[in-house]
Amino acid sequence: MKRRILLSLVSFFAMTTMWASLVDAYQIYVTAGTGKTFGTAELTLNMKNKNATIRTWSCTLVLPAGVTFQKAELVPARFPEGYNAEFVATPNEADNSVKFSCSGEQGVAMTGTDGAIVTVTVAISGDVEPGVYPVVIKKGTVLEEIDKTTHNDGKDREFSWTIEQGENPGVAGDLNGDGKVDIADAVITLNIMAKGEYDAKADMNGDGKVDVADFVSILNVMAAQ
Repeated sequence: MKRRILLSLVSFFAMTTMWASLVDAYQIYVTAGTGKTFGTAELTLNMKNKNATIRTWSCTLVLPAGVTFQKAELVPARFPEGYNAEFVATPNEADNSVKFSCSGEQGVAMTGTDGAIVTVTVAISGDVEPGVYPVVIKKGTVLEEIDKTTHNDGKDREFSWTIEQGENPGVAGDLNGDGKVDIADAVITLNIMAKGEYDAKADMNGDGKVDVADFVSILNVMAAQ
């Protein structure tokens, strides 16, 4: 009887260890340099996969308050010729998250078993207090192999990111630095919007993005001068 109980316990712990090892072998994690307020920063999504037969993946990145998603780009080294990625990044303002999904053509695998897959550009508001903030990859990360085996990372993975005080850009709306806000600055703002870029001086309402609301604010400043 004792022998059966002992064998059952050994089997249980062995299976638990093996499962934990398997989960950790398939994950998406975040690396980042120090960010600064009033500017932009890059976060890197990295994938660890036990083998090199990954074709599709998805995950959700949750950003700290005051940090706004700008754009995301695949890292070419992990996506070989013929992969033909369908990559989508979908922001959700309700919880300040971004859902990423990526899939390649049937029969074409990603390269490597660990390393960068996506660079994410974010804007950091001047209202963010310097400090260490959590950046979270929500559980539910899906890594699917070509043979249709799917690995779900069942953990919320939290990573620490340091944000330091940045330099205040000065007069809001003065994008060309001539000391005034005029039509030239309005045109620059339109170009920033068209390219999906970020400039803290053009972010008139401090929400971490440059959009039509900021353009209207610049026009209002011009009218009030």
